Amino acid sequence: MANSNVQELTSLSDSYTQIRAAEKQQAISIAQQRNLPIKLTLEDGGVAELQRIAEDGSPIYYRTYNVAAARSTRTNHLNIGGSLGLNLDGQNMTANVWDGGHARVSHQEYDGAGGSNRVTIIDAASEGGTQLNFHAAHVTGTITASGVTAAAKGMAPRSKVRGAMWNNDVAEATAEAANGMLVSNHSYGFRGDLVPDQYFGAYIQDSRDWDNVMYNAPYYLMVVAAGNDGNQNSYNGNPLAGNSSYDKLTGHSTSKNNMVVANAQDANIANNGDLISVSINSSSSEGPTDDYRIKPDITGNGTSVYSTYESSNTAYASITGTSMASPNVAGSLLLLQQHYNNVNGNFMRSATLKGIALHTADDAGPNGPDAVYGWGLMNAKRAAQVISTNGSDSKIEEITLNSGQTYSVTVDSDGVNDLLASISWTDIAGSVNNGTNSGTPALVNDLDVRVTKGGTTFSPWRLTGVTTNGKGDNTKDNYERVDVANASGTYTITVTHKGSLSSGSQNFSLVITGLGNAVADNQAPSNPTSLVASNVASTSLTLNWNASTDNIGVVGYDIYQGNTVLGTVAGTSSNVTGLTANTAYQFRVRAKDAAGNVSGFSNTVSVTTTAGGGGGTNYCDSASTNTNDEYISRVQLNTINNASGAQFYSDFTNLSTTLAKGEAQTITVTPTWTGTVYDEAYSVWIDYNADGDFTDSGEQVWSKAPSKDTPNSGTFTVPASATNGATRMRVSMQYNAIPTSCQAFTYGEVEDYTVVISNATADTQAPSVPTSLSASNVAETSVTLSWNASTDNTGVTGYDVYQGTSNLGTVTGTSANITGLTAATAYQFRVRAKDAAGNVSGYSNTVNVTTAGGSSGGCTNGISSFPYTESFENGLGAWTQSSADDIDWTRDSAGTPSSGTGPSGGAAGSFYMYVEASGNGTGYPNKRAILNSPCIDLGTVSQAFFTFNYHMYGASDMGSIALQASSDNGATWTTLWNKTGNQGNTWLEETVSLAAYAGGTIQLRFNRLTGATWQADIAIDNVRIASSVDQCAGVPAYNSSTSYSVGDRVTYNGFLYERAASSWTNIGACGTQNSNSTQATGNNAIDGPPVSGAFKIYPNPVSGSELNIALQGTTAIDFVVYNIQGQVVLKGDFTNTINVTNLSSGVYVLQVNTERNQFIERFVKE
Repeated sequence: MANSNVQELTSLSDSYTQIRAAEKQQAISIAQQRNLPIKLTLEDGGVAELQRIAEDGSPIYYRTYNVAAARSTRTNHLNIGGSLGLNLDGQNMTANVWDGGHARVSHQEYDGAGGSNRVTIIDAASEGGTQLNFHAAHVTGTITASGVTAAAKGMAPRSKVRGAMWNNDVAEATAEAANGMLVSNHSYGFRGDLVPDQYFGAYIQDSRDWDNVMYNAPYYLMVVAAGNDGNQNSYNGNPLAGNSSYDKLTGHSTSKNNMVVANAQDANIANNGDLISVSINSSSSEGPTDDYRIKPDITGNGTSVYSTYESSNTAYASITGTSMASPNVAGSLLLLQQHYNNVNGNFMRSATLKGIALHTADDAGPNGPDAVYGWGLMNAKRAAQVISTNGSDSKIEEITLNSGQTYSVTVDSDGVNDLLASISWTDIAGSVNNGTNSGTPALVNDLDVRVTKGGTTFSPWRLTGVTTNGKGDNTKDNYERVDVANASGTYTITVTHKGSLSSGSQNFSLVITGLGNAVADNQAPSNPTSLVASNVASTSLTLNWNASTDNIGVVGYDIYQGNTVLGTVAGTSSNVTGLTANTAYQFRVRAKDAAGNVSGFSNTVSVTTTAGGGGGTNYCDSASTNTNDEYISRVQLNTINNASGAQFYSDFTNLSTTLAKGEAQTITVTPTWTGTVYDEAYSVWIDYNADGDFTDSGEQVWSKAPSKDTPNSGTFTVPASATNGATRMRVSMQYNAIPTSCQAFTYGEVEDYTVVISNATADTQAPSVPTSLSASNVAETSVTLSWNASTDNTGVTGYDVYQGTSNLGTVTGTSANITGLTAATAYQFRVRAKDAAGNVSGYSNTVNVTTAGGSSGGCTNGISSFPYTESFENGLGAWTQSSADDIDWTRDSAGTPSSGTGPSGGAAGSFYMYVEASGNGTGYPNKRAILNSPCIDLGTVSQAFFTFNYHMYGASDMGSIALQASSDNGATWTTLWNKTGNQGNTWLEETVSLAAYAGGTIQLRFNRLTGATWQADIAIDNVRIASSVDQCAGVPAYNSSTSYSVGDRVTYNGFLYERAASSWTNIGACGTQNSNSTQATGNNAIDGPPVSGAFKIYPNPVSGSELNIALQGTTAIDFVVYNIQGQVVLKGDFTNTINVTNLSSGVYVLQVNTERNQFIERFVKE
């Protein structure tokens, strides 16, 4: 992985291997003496294995944390078919697993759509072959199971896993990190009943070793189970602050740079992914660390997780614990890396990945972070959305802060959401501290983030005690977050550091959410100027430049080596490392602002690194022997402006400037006399061919005869024949005679500098911004864009055309024809100009375009055949979510998550569409949700009817729903029907005439506006269009609590029924006119709508193995059981008893199918 210190990682791996081997050998020897077990099975079925002997003689065992789960982190929204449309299943991604043994690589779940044999064992040779282990198999499946059995599907079902045993974990992980490992899972830790008390919460050698690995591999994140000692309050004889319910983390769970995971019960999650409620599993181990760092970091779900087992290729089981919560989080993090790479073309640093996960976690427990949940329950959906909206609603930056620098950025809040700003960094490994409850911080580089507005400063969260938190100066954590509630207006976010930074700099990641885009900033910063290189060594150098300016503010500078971005820094200098000795390089810099506008390039600086091993070009000596009377006090050339004191000879080769061939340069030398003013002579040489001398023709670039002048200036031009790269310049001043290049003389001084020879000066001026962008010829699938031309000092070569943030391509003129669009869809376009040197202008104005949705002559891919029906059983059909509203409609097959509102099932079939109103500020009040119909072509009909079912049950102020029509491609909408407030807990039906639109083309939409409460889940289902009168129009739906008389008509499951003397008669399907509606007999004379008591299931909840079904008056064919995600978990031919033994605890929906009807009931498995 780029930027990993591979050399250091290789050295660490070798060292850790030797240390662990020696510790293990010593432990085995002592164990044999004490009759201690080397490996044992624990009472809960877990496995423990001796690793080493502690300083006080305590045996240190690794043990598995037996507990499971993976449903509450919203990862399903990222998967293929998820609500975000990202289709992330871990394709081409790999996770590593260290555990108490190995998974069975031939298990059926490790094949599938992601490929065959996706699990590899990397240490079988050193472990004496594959060591099958149920725990390792279960963890592996939680990450990567393909879903052959749906209930066992993993977080990243198309990913690969590289597995290993825990015996040499840190050394093997170091080697894997050097080869690009991104995420690893470790669902094990120390046995709490055997470790010495001082290990609890302490930053011990294990903690430091893992931090050292991650610091040298900045893209690698270790995910660790917190442990299952939450109910064990006696293991630690000296808990922090005397509170035995806390201070239970040990070993690698107290590292700084990893992700430590707590375990929650199954969370109550709304269909849109919002958290309703969650509680911790009481077995989850609590923090914090002894220095009061916020550990655990985050919470996953690890309760009753169903996953793979090792005993056969088809073995599965459910287990519980942080062991399962950890891979739940690890697999989700792998998908976030995949998403970031898909969006940006590169992976993010582990600090960025960790920072986004903590930034977007759902707060649980007390307000703010704590030592139980950490920062809260992971929300993979929200984390993915932050990545998707980077540059608009959110901001993600990876920045380098040098010692003494300050980073700041000004942002506008969106005025709706809280403004959150967080920083995360991979800190240098701290000092080992084995003291009991020592509060000495493990933090080395202490960065700080603050948010200010006017005279108000907002500070980050921190722990103030074992059970308390607050806001203030955080001196312990390498993750800080500032929350500004009810934010509005403009804020400044500032990042600083305390003391000096170890190694001179610190990479950090900045995440900001709650941003607004009221006014687009299209102005790019000015170009950085006067880029120079100094401190040129064999593998490193320093770049410096003059700051750019911007209308809002520069947020950073991208450093380029050739055309490759090395990284971003906040200040005007950068230390470049990892270069090759005696090699020529070219560097340049671009500034950027918070809106993503990028300046043109700075000048290019060409540098040749020195030869390794202290070698390099040797120049002759030249110096004076007396500076008591006169010396050189200043030399000025291009960007060099060096003032100095008296020396016989001064080596200033750490100072450099770039000189372009063919350009005139002026050098100025200023003398200083300590007393009498004497005549001084001057000479300057440049080693143009870099051969180690100044004797070649033209290398004496300027000289001046003796005089008392001050200052003294001369001009010269670098010849075209000069060798590109860094070379030596010598400046010499001698009393009363022009010096030679290698002369030793009495009075005066000699100074050496570095100059970098480059080709003719690069063009760094960006074109002006294109103006007056407009759209014309707007059709269903195409549009024409036009704009005014930009200007440039050398000429504009093209314009990049953007759809949103995607570059569609380059055109040379000032117009572009955009094709391949979707009808009736909103788009945003903008344009940037560029020149031959690669300089890019700022963005033009943004033009908003909605493509045509059809014409009066017919629809493209529309509905023109009737009758038409859609009951959403297989998705949305041809209906679409609007992008011009606040929230989306949700497809569901059971009851909605909110109590006292919404239907319990569909009006026709299982599924229906509804709007989830939960979440003050997100779901209500006054949040709009629009569901668009396909284009409807009524050109061949003289009349038409639109019929649908609706369900409006909840609070009286639940808001409204309207059916609207547009005949002008969505430009205007006419309301055909609307309802407001609670209409009762039943499906109702409405028929609306479309006769006014016969002969033309229209589009319909359901326009839902939420009210002042969450108890407001409005649903629609069973939409139909017919070209004749709907015989069900105005007929009420069947209600089991109503008493009916002969001749009464009702609608039920899309059919019209009439009450006969002792039964119901099926008149025909709704949406059509039945011309033969006579008294039906035989199969048409049915029991009709079920009467009360006709369908019943018991016991409910069911705690045993059998669920009983009572069904009267009809014959059932088969049954299906769905989980709350809508996935089929059980099905078969109908019997009166269903075996539910293999179902995990939770809520399910049973559907029983008969020849004409479906019976649906929800049940709970305990």
